[in-house]
Amino acid sequence: MNSKTLKEIYEYDLIPDDAENYPQEEWFNVLMKKTPEDLTLSDICRMLRQKICSVVAIDRAIEMLENDLFEGELYEGQLMTSLYNAKEKYLRLRYDDIAPILSKAELSALSHEWQSADEKSEYLRTVEAFISRIKEAQ
Repeated sequence: MNSKTLKEIYEYDLIPDDAENYPQEEWFNVLMKKTPEDLTLSDICRMLRQKICSVVAIDRAIEMLENDLFEGELYEGQLMTSLYNAKEKYLRLRYDDIAPILSKAELSALSHEWQSADEKSEYLRTVEAFISRIKEAQ
């Protein structure tokens, strides 16, 4: 367990507080004060989308997907999609850990009760594309 904050891990400076900070800047400052264990699903998806603190975000995403393959805040499978779109240079370092999750996800998605057929097909497309990307890299 890492008790260091993201600010300490990455040696980032906080954005100076002033009256004109935008929500993005405020979120960044709050994020930098969190430890990896304190990160929420929302934080991790946003970090992956914005490609910040990618190593920690990818690590936490993998941990979360190991517990729930369909993890998502806005829709089922959101975390899988966010992970697929993460910074490739760091993502490829974890392909060996991600591959078993994808195999399990592909099988589980077929019997999962989805809220919509579109969510199911989008999830399966993402998982299949992810599997293909890993196979091509080998």
